[in-house]
Amino acid sequence: FITQFTTMQFRAIILAALAATGMAFVPSTGKFAVVSRSAQRTVTNMAYVPDGLTPAQYKKLKAEEDKKKKDNKKKMKGSVETLTQWQARSAEKFKNMPGAGHVYVKIRGGELGDR
Repeated sequence: FITQFTTMQFRAIILAALAATGMAFVPSTGKFAVVSRSAQRTVTNMAYVPDGLTPAQYKKLKAEEDKKKKDNKKKMKGSVETLTQWQARSAEKFKNMPGAGHVYVKIRGGELGDR
């Protein structure tokens, strides 16, 4: 009689555990209401907008930053003289001082750079 009673208790505990585990996978909309797929669709806007700014203000700010970046890249073209021209200018500037005035020549986009 005692073993039969403990077996029933064990089965009840297992059944309760299974029921609790199954409840984790039930949608939490109302009392087990059936939800259609069209009702679940929501349009999400996954754009980043900082706190305190509207999307229009943030877009304007980004446009200004992009313009500054483009203008800055236009400024940094590098040297527009050849190595021979630079050596002649350096030799004239630092007469009788070989190796003085270390300057690194930056050439971008060809021998004479992008003009």
